[in-house]
Amino acid sequence: MTPRAVTWLRRYGVFVAWASACALGFGLFPDLYERWQLDLSSRSQELRGPRKPPSGVVIVGIDDYSLVQGQNADLSQDKELRRLTNWPWPRAIYDRVLDRLFSAGARAVGFDLLFDAPSSHGPDDDAALATALRRHTGRVVLGAQVFESRGRVGGLTLSSAMPFLSEAAGPSSSGLLNGLQDPDGYIRLRPSTYAAQLRTSGMLDVPPGLSSQLIAKGRLAEIPPPPILANWRPLVDPYGPPRTIPTISIWEVLESGSFARLNDQGAFRNQVVLIGPTASVLQDIHRTAFAGAEGMPGVEIHAAEIANRLEGRALYIPPLAWYLAPLLGLWVLALGLASTRTEKPQLRLGALTLLAGGIVLMGLILLSTTGAGIGLLGLSAFTFATGLVSAGDATVRLQWNRLRLRRMLERYLSPAVAAQIASQPEEADELLGGKVSEVVVFICDVRGFTQRSTQMSQEGKASQLVQQLNEYFAVVVDTLQSKGAIIDKYMGDAVLAVFGVPLNRGMAVEVQSALEAILELQDQMEALNQRWADQGKDPWEQVMILSAGPVISGNIGCASRMDYTVIGDTVNMASRLEGVAKQSGRDIILSRVVAEYAKPEWDLERVGEFEIRGQGGQVVFTMQPREFYEQNQS
Repeated sequence: MTPRAVTWLRRYGVFVAWASACALGFGLFPDLYERWQLDLSSRSQELRGPRKPPSGVVIVGIDDYSLVQGQNADLSQDKELRRLTNWPWPRAIYDRVLDRLFSAGARAVGFDLLFDAPSSHGPDDDAALATALRRHTGRVVLGAQVFESRGRVGGLTLSSAMPFLSEAAGPSSSGLLNGLQDPDGYIRLRPSTYAAQLRTSGMLDVPPGLSSQLIAKGRLAEIPPPPILANWRPLVDPYGPPRTIPTISIWEVLESGSFARLNDQGAFRNQVVLIGPTASVLQDIHRTAFAGAEGMPGVEIHAAEIANRLEGRALYIPPLAWYLAPLLGLWVLALGLASTRTEKPQLRLGALTLLAGGIVLMGLILLSTTGAGIGLLGLSAFTFATGLVSAGDATVRLQWNRLRLRRMLERYLSPAVAAQIASQPEEADELLGGKVSEVVVFICDVRGFTQRSTQMSQEGKASQLVQQLNEYFAVVVDTLQSKGAIIDKYMGDAVLAVFGVPLNRGMAVEVQSALEAILELQDQMEALNQRWADQGKDPWEQVMILSAGPVISGNIGCASRMDYTVIGDTVNMASRLEGVAKQSGRDIILSRVVAEYAKPEWDLERVGEFEIRGQGGQVVFTMQPREFYEQNQS
């Protein structure tokens, strides 16, 4: 692999891995994606909310109210109703129901009931139903059902209405009632589509679905799906919770006064009517979208399919094809690569979240118009997940860059300042680039160090000298960094530090910190000298210089070696004030600008005016003895 390819993979490898995982997972586990997509379809239907069903289909429900009324009908003056005290009701009662429905203008009637065995009320009861069916032959559909048997001799068995009832109802009078349950227990696929699948699989004796038969017998104008969706799986698109489709209690049809009112209202005129149980005790309740804890009656699932087909709608699921997996992988990879145009995690996640939201909106619009947007909802989930992956990648890289920047900065900045700059790396170029800053330059060195180093070298004590120098630098650097200074460089026995870059707190604050650092260094140096004396070593004397004013700060050097440093007259002034310290015999020398910014309580002492090369005559100052400040504090 070429170095360029290695670099590319190092930069974008996380997106290659994520895209491969998506494509591989989709290809190896399509069933999981299918289940997730089906669940998403139900959630999207509920999110859209209930809607008004089209006219053309009415449910006559055998509900709890009808069962209770039947139990109390023994006191009724209607002798037919007095026979309804126990379920199952006599089949002869459907003679009245059919006569009244067709007299009220119903186009066709379908039973979501199974008449596959003789009536428990005797042969005359079956004969009465057969007589009613003959009167309305060709306009009634009887239910049929497929049962699955388990065990060593398993398979599917069709159970339909008794032959003489089917014959009385006329040709093509059976309709399959089954609905296919998904692994989560929901019924989503159109029952008529499931019937067609059974016929295709070899069960040629399975009749078409109840909905298909009723549409045909009622001569309803069905709107077919668009040609592009012809091979997609149509799901039932419920209109809302149970009873959203007009549902009339069967007792209102049986009771003469109530039926008269319904007839006057035209409740059944030009309608396809489905008769079926809606009472929970009759156990024809299923899980669907909108069903909730109550459950959706099976008869309303069939009614919803008819209504869907009348207005040419469904929820369409695209078929799974082999090429979808690589296409998904390419989509995810393209999104990941596009998101790297920004390094900010929030922007990456925000951009892909907005895109996912747009895809969701487009999917919902397609769902409400054509029913074909469910695939977009799945795609939006992968888009959002890619946003999370991209944001995570950017976060890791950002933290790594911050850590690397912090480690680099800690070579010459205090840990606190380094951490502050590293926390905002996008501003690091501005902070560390070339700019003019008002600063305090601090120089400290050891008085008489050249003579001392020569003597100790001659005595074979070079290692001891280096050890002492390192101990001295440790004290100086720790103190200065604790006060907010950066260590610019080491110059032999001298340390050059700067207050006010790369972060500036204002000249007054920087001068205050520098003066406090001098006092603390005096205490630290006294303690260090005492420790050396206990070890039989000679004490050191230090000279400290402060100069204030403008400097140019920034990363200066070449590509192979670059340091953050300061240059300018203020630095030169500090260097030349070392000569003033030697000339005046003072340990501390402060420039005029430092004195101007110092607070009055420092009570600085004027040393005098000295000629500084390149600067002319300059008035310099020094600090009071340390005891003066200790007394003022006490």
